[in-house]
Amino acid sequence: MLTDLTRVITSNRPRFAYNVTSVEGFGALLDWGETHQKAMVLQCSERYLKDLGEDFFRRLVVPRLDESPVPFVLHLDHAGSLEAVLKGLQIGFSSVMFDGSTKPLNENIALSQQAAKLARMAEVSFEAEVGHVGGAEDGDEEEAALFTRVEDAKAFAEAVPLDFLAVSVGNAHGRYRRPPKIQLDRIADLAAAVSVPLVLHGGTGIPLSDLVEATRRGMAKINLGTELKLAWVAGVQSALAAGETELDRIRAGARQSVTRVIQSMEELLAP
Repeated sequence: MLTDLTRVITSNRPRFAYNVTSVEGFGALLDWGETHQKAMVLQCSERYLKDLGEDFFRRLVVPRLDESPVPFVLHLDHAGSLEAVLKGLQIGFSSVMFDGSTKPLNENIALSQQAAKLARMAEVSFEAEVGHVGGAEDGDEEEAALFTRVEDAKAFAEAVPLDFLAVSVGNAHGRYRRPPKIQLDRIADLAAAVSVPLVLHGGTGIPLSDLVEATRRGMAKINLGTELKLAWVAGVQSALAAGETELDRIRAGARQSVTRVIQSMEELLAP
């Protein structure tokens, strides 16, 4: 069944959230959740919503998840406008994120308040971001300038009726050019300053020990996207290298590769 993010994730029950970027990836996530009878968080950014198509989500993903006996969250990731938030709600996403993190704090707060109102009207959970999680191509100086300040997070959480807060603590989207330095103390300080669970974007490439420690310090949701894409590519490449030419078998190889990543990550946070 489609369910709200707050029913699956709390500060005391951290989870991975997996980006849906391919048909095979969606199938792997669905099968893993139903096979293991475990609630799963699936999410999609605006980019891949356009790439896979709105109808893919409206006509296949949403109905299939809703009819499942297992709780699934379908989260819209990084909606960059109120129009995108509204579109996600119309498609049937059960949770939405508005990302105004590139804007000045006051503007981010004002827009996030409006986005939160849309989410509340639809009775779904709401995530926003303060500080800015850039791309892995950003340099160290640029990254440091975007770290989430405790005072900003506190002001934001007090002004915006949100359920989850994404923060910048040394994490980045995409493939890291060098080992990331996650600011674990900053995570603890942020968790102490706000009353909502924290979200870590850009989980791929962060040392597993840091991911586990981040959850101990207060991180409740860890997003994974690039790792699933890399697994998909590796599965296709492996099938092609073996001389496979049948598309269904090549796709099956990609799906199996993605499944292995899901299994290893779920074991990492297993109680």
